[in-house]
Amino acid sequence: MGMIITIYSNKHIGIEKYANSFFDLIFDKGLKIEKIGLFEPINKTFDIEDAIKMWTKQEPGIYDFETNKMIGKAGGMLGKGKGFWFSTNWWLHPNELSLNHFTLFINKKLFNKIKKDILTLFGELVYSFEAIYGYVTEEVAEDRQHTTGKLTERIPGVFWLNFFSSVFVDYLNKDNNLFEFPWVNIKDFKKGGIITQLTESPFDETILDFEKKAQEALGLSKFNGNVNDYPNLLIL
Repeated sequence: MGMIITIYSNKHIGIEKYANSFFDLIFDKGLKIEKIGLFEPINKTFDIEDAIKMWTKQEPGIYDFETNKMIGKAGGMLGKGKGFWFSTNWWLHPNELSLNHFTLFINKKLFNKIKKDILTLFGELVYSFEAIYGYVTEEVAEDRQHTTGKLTERIPGVFWLNFFSSVFVDYLNKDNNLFEFPWVNIKDFKKGGIITQLTESPFDETILDFEKKAQEALGLSKFNGNVNDYPNLLIL
C-alpha cells in the first residue's frame, strides 16, 4: 500500500518539453529512476535519451467508429525506482483536445521519508503538466471513493490533497461552499486554481469522515455524474 499522485491535463503531454520537466523534477527531489519500459515487465535500465524516446513514442491512437479506422496518436511509458513507480498515458486527437494523465505511486516507507516535501512536489507536478485537475491520496481512499465514470463526467472524489484549476473552482464554488469548508490548508496556485488539504496526514483516522463531509458540502451530484452543468474540460 502507498500513496498515489494523479495529474490530469488537456495538454499534449507526450512531447519532450513535459518529459524533460518531469525527469528534471524527479532528479531534483533525489528520486532515482532505475528501470523504464513501454509496458510490463519494466526491465530496461534507465537512460535519459531512451526515456525521452519512450515518452514521446507515437502509436496509432483513437478508434473512430464512423470511419472504422484508428485516428490520431497515442503513447505512454512506465518507470520505477526504489519505493516508487510512474506511468504516463496520452492521446492526441487530430481535431479535439484529449484528457491525458500521469500517475506517480510512492510506497509508505518512501512517503514517510519525503512527506515534508510532498505538497511542494505535487504543486510542481501540477505546474509542469499544466494540469486541469489532480490529487494525492492513500491508495485505499482512492478505492473507497471510486465511482464509475471519467473526469469529463464527474470529480473522482475529495482526497488528502486536491488541485482544482480555475474551471473547477468556479464550478465547486457556485454557492461559496468551496472556501467555506474547513480545509486544513488552502493554497492559491500561481497559474490559477487552488490546492486544498483535507487533513494534517493522509493516514488520519478522521479522513474518511472528512471525505464524506466535503462531498456533501460541495454537492454529492458533482461526484457521481448526475449533473447537467458539469464543466467542459476539452475546450480549446
